[in-house]
Amino acid sequence: MTSLQPFSLPPRWLSLRLLLGGIIAAGVLLFSRHHAWKVTAPGPDFWLRCGSSLIVLVIGLLLALCLGVIVGLRARQMGPRMERFIALLGRALACVPVVVLVWGFIGGWIGRLGWAVESLMPAQFPNSQDSWRVLLAHTLWEFLAPALVLALSLCGEMIHAVIVDGRSVSDLDFSLRARGVPQASRLWLHHLRQLLPLLRVRLQSLCLIAPVCLIIIEDALHFMGWGDWMAQSLRAGDAPGIALGFASGGAMLALLCTCLQLLPGRLKSAPGFVATLAWQPWLFWALGALALLPATFITWIILWMAVLVSGCAGWHQAWNHIEASLPIAAARVCGATDSMIWRAHISSVLYRLVTAWLCTALAQTLLAMAAACALLPRLIEALSGPFAKVYRPMVISSTQDAAQTLADPTALLQSGGIIALAALCLLQLSRIVQPRLS
Repeated sequence: MTSLQPFSLPPRWLSLRLLLGGIIAAGVLLFSRHHAWKVTAPGPDFWLRCGSSLIVLVIGLLLALCLGVIVGLRARQMGPRMERFIALLGRALACVPVVVLVWGFIGGWIGRLGWAVESLMPAQFPNSQDSWRVLLAHTLWEFLAPALVLALSLCGEMIHAVIVDGRSVSDLDFSLRARGVPQASRLWLHHLRQLLPLLRVRLQSLCLIAPVCLIIIEDALHFMGWGDWMAQSLRAGDAPGIALGFASGGAMLALLCTCLQLLPGRLKSAPGFVATLAWQPWLFWALGALALLPATFITWIILWMAVLVSGCAGWHQAWNHIEASLPIAAARVCGATDSMIWRAHISSVLYRLVTAWLCTALAQTLLAMAAACALLPRLIEALSGPFAKVYRPMVISSTQDAAQTLADPTALLQSGGIIALAALCLLQLSRIVQPRLS
């Protein structure tokens, strides 16, 4: 799963905006389905599920951050060519659908190696059932298994972000080398200190897509958390349950973004309505809308619109930067009219930027469709032709489907490879087409 967009600054009071956004989305959903007064108070089991999933989210995000920093900074030490190659590998990993990663983990860990996953196939220790060490090991691995898969699905984008964002910070390598600072200190202390504020923003952007990944992972691993409960509500089309998931998901995201403020370094907040609109979990909300709508090809447009809205802040900020670099004032001084300025300076650059935006949005839509088909199998009926053939192996809705996938994962891996390759090509095309003006 990927949310690779041009870097955009979050708005002020992001945590509060996420909390209010989840509440508003839940209210709109309930009023549209005429269930405004039919929501029952959640029991303690629901809050226990939320706490368990919050722990998985925290562990997964921290692991993704650590893996991204280690691999990204090591790539910087290897030189520019290796750095670009590892950045491409990170982007490719981010393009692999989450359902392929989680079922690949299940097939490899349990099917090939025969090792245990507590929520699917618990480990058996007949000689020490009552040992506190065994109970602690069971509990730790129960949480670590979904956290590791979540970290794997997010670390590709973190690797790419560490490398790409590292090029935008001040290069102090020459001055620090002249002062006699060792190479390890230059990289792991000074460079990383400049990079941390940017990485905090990247982590906050990952928080917006992490709930969708968590729902797929917990559903496949049968982990008793918020994601597993949300997957059941989505498949059942339970409007009050989905609304409760929107509100609780917004609260968890708000708490995560608040905790991320503990990372050192601060960046200026983005003003305006565009940033407020874009920094919301639109993909998560789109899945809730798809669960309540009939399966037609038109419903897939909701995913595409959600992807467009979620990335509009980054592309709007990129256009503002490019527009400020265009020689519009100089052209007016030379006597050029507005139509001449539009044709000579603005139209071609704007066309390239819009093309790059659409390519990125199409790549993310391909991955979002894989997530939607994995959670809502009935949506596969709205696809026809090659799309249905590619996405059908990702529909694992019964025990027979799971057994067939574990016995022969070739179809799932081929579908995941096709989607990842198509998304990667679209993202690379977007990078090539996107204008860059200093």
